[in-house]
Amino acid sequence: MDDRQPGRDLYWRDRDGSAYRCPGCGRPRDAVDGIELHHRDRRRNNNDPDNLIGLCRDCHQDGEHGNRRLPSRLEAPAPRDVDAPKPATGGPS
Repeated sequence: MDDRQPGRDLYWRDRDGSAYRCPGCGRPRDAVDGIELHHRDRRRNNNDPDNLIGLCRDCHQDGEHGNRRLPSRLEAPAPRDVDAPKPATGGPS
């Protein structure tokens, strides 16, 4: 048996998987490659509910562990409530 399964079971016990949105990027469950359980303190046997967070595979591997996963199945969504960058104007140098 996978020694991480008890943590996964505990994380999903009281959560509605169909309503899942990644706390890292905001994508819903059907828009991510997979959901991985992250231990905030990085001790994978510490399954205290306050220590567990379900991140999409991209946010977990790249954001939390620095394991760049390219190419990703989907592009990350554009940041919310941020204006697009304005084109540079040719001014004095």
